[in-house]
Amino acid sequence: MAARGRVQNGVVVLDDGVRLPEGQEVTVFPRGTTPAAPLLAGSTPHSVLDVPAVSLGPVLRPLTGDDDLLGEMLDGRP
Repeated sequence: MAARGRVQNGVVVLDDGVRLPEGQEVTVFPRGTTPAAPLLAGSTPHSVLDVPAVSLGPVLRPLTGDDDLLGEMLDGRP
């Protein structure tokens, strides 16, 4: 469930008369912030740098300054 509201005198007041049961645990994310993804039980934080490299095979030919990769990707697009 998501409910919007405003802080008034240091207390969060929910819009549209939304009421929650007394003692209900809540988490508040201020607008404009992104909540961090929760860690799964027993997991540790990691990075994309922790993913092992994968070989896609040999290079067919080296790139040069004359290569227009973006142009090649967009060829045939309207």
